[in-house]
Formats: sequence, structure tokens, C-alpha cells
Amino acid sequence: MAGAKGVKIADVDLPDSLRPGDRATARIDATNTSNFIAPWDEDRCNSGNVGLLVEGVLVGPDGEEHVGDTVCAEQHDIVASYEVTSNVSFEAPHAEGTHRYEAFVRTAETGEESSRVSESVDVYRDSDDAPEEAPDDDNNTDNPFNWPDPPDPTDPGSGLVGNLWEIVPTWTWGLGAIVLAGVAYGYTRPLWSIVGGVVSE
Repeated sequence: MAGAKGVKIADVDLPDSLRPGDRATARIDATNTSNFIAPWDEDRCNSGNVGLLVEGVLVGPDGEEHVGDTVCAEQHDIVASYEVTSNVSFEAPHAEGTHRYEAFVRTAETGEESSRVSESVDVYRDSDDAPEEAPDDDNNTDNPFNWPDPPDPTDPGSGLVGNLWEIVPTWTWGLGAIVLAGVAYGYTRPLWSIVGGVVSE
């Protein structure tokens, strides 16, 4: 059955950073995508839920191959696709910098390969020398003096009144209310006299 047998790489996990020459381990997850595995297949494994013998492969920045554990990737069924992990031991480059690795899965006996996935690893002698990611701050891009961001205009406590409330002491607001009431009474006093006269009659 042509094209029925195959594996694919499901995931690869590499350290984010290493020191030059460090020994490390990459985790490469594989999935068996086969629709059919012949009884005489060289890569066949298991007698119950049959699978394929697979191995993870990590290709270093200089093209060197690091081969991982040989494991049995069980064939998927109607409701599930099974993943298996091949651990790959490798040595970090001795040159500092950011290095690109490629990972893939292949059948252990016949060498049929999956597609490849690329990952980067930072290699530096001192972790302080590693490049820092730019801060994720979109609010102060046009603020050369790094002043606090302006308040949200949709915030009911912001604006002129909100700022005055924070600056002016609380007792001043009470005194202002009394003065304002006196001024209002002074302007409306004739009206109150007229109303008083009407009510007394």
C-alpha cells in the first residue's frame, strides 16, 4: 500500500541557552501516521497495537547529526494519535552566538524521514552576555523622559476634577461649599423674602 507508512515530528524541546561545550538533551516527540504496517516490515514493533521503530535526530549548526533513543511509536487508531519521545544528547558549540538546529524523526531501520523543525539556542559563556529581549512596552514609545502614562480618559476619576480632588485638601472642599451656599443665599435673598411674604399671608 503506497504511502501508507510514515512518521511525523510532533514537537521539539531544546534549552533556550547553554554555555559553550555544555552537554544537553533535546526532546523530540514523534507520531506514527501510518495507515497500514505490513507484518514483514523491518521497522515494525509490538505485537498488539503495532508501531514503528523510530529515532529522533538533531542536526547541529555545522551539519552534524545527533541520534536519539530508538523507541516504538504506536499506530494511531480512530480516536487517538499516540506520541512517543526520543531523547537526543548533544554538545553545545564552542563558539558563542545564536545557533540554529534542525530536528526530525526517522524510522530506525529503513530511514524514512519526517519533515524538519528549526529551533535556535543561545550559546554564551556568561548568561549576562546573552542578548536581552526588548521590553514589551508600547505605552512609552513617544515618551523620551519616561514620564508616567496619562490617565485613561474613560476613567471617571480622571481629568481636571479628579486631579483637583487629589491635590486640594478635604477640609477646603467643605469650606468652599459653605462659602458657595452663602453666595447663593445672598443672590437669592430677595426671592426668599417674596416667598416668605406670600407664605405668611
